[in-house]
Amino acid sequence: MNLLILGATGGTGRALVEQALALGHTVTAFARNPAKVRTTHPNLRVVQGDISNSESLEAAIRGQDAVLSALGVRVKVGSLIVIVILCQVLARLAHLTGAVGWLVRIGVPIMADLVLFARTTTLSEGTRKVARAMEQLGVRRFVCESSLGIGDSKGQLGFLSKYVLIPVLLRNIFADKEVQEKVIRESNLEWVIVRPATLTNGPRTGAYRSGFESGDKSIRGRISRADVADFMLGQVTGATYLRKTPGVSY
Repeated sequence: MNLLILGATGGTGRALVEQALALGHTVTAFARNPAKVRTTHPNLRVVQGDISNSESLEAAIRGQDAVLSALGVRVKVGSLIVIVILCQVLARLAHLTGAVGWLVRIGVPIMADLVLFARTTTLSEGTRKVARAMEQLGVRRFVCESSLGIGDSKGQLGFLSKYVLIPVLLRNIFADKEVQEKVIRESNLEWVIVRPATLTNGPRTGAYRSGFESGDKSIRGRISRADVADFMLGQVTGATYLRKTPGVSY
């Protein structure tokens, strides 16, 4: 089959490219920076493009049998950590107390969080363009990576994610993913929205759970990107989860 992989330079995207080629598919890797696609193969074509650009999307989608999306948004956690540490050190060295001390220690990190993790529509708007182009070009199957914690799977990532990571660092990314899923569900495509648990860089095992109930607390809450790719490729032709939102986890 001819497969287009969006987000081909990310962790899941790279695994998708490698596994799809190993299965004998002809793969088109879509990337803003083609130089970041390290894999080489006779059946691999790398194209430069941006999901915000309809023309580059249409050119890449034309002639495909299915599209797999591993698009994501980079989380700037490192920058926030540096700012927090610098603020604490500055307040201590300058012996800042009272309102000024609270402003430096707490206020500045909060403002940095608001700026670094501001609301984005990158995923939802890009996916809207992808869906529209697929409908126009008659490419039906769309397999999209989302995340547990979206929709009816809220709370399945555990206490830390539910009450700390998502509200503080990921709230706007998850809000955009909610809209992204809505865009896909309202399309006329043959879609599967895959919701993985917390992603790791472990190996492909093939031994994972999928399609569990949204209230299932027995999942381990993590899964390797390689196993997510394995599951996503199985949805290219499978009908078990057609127009569903299966979670995947160990």
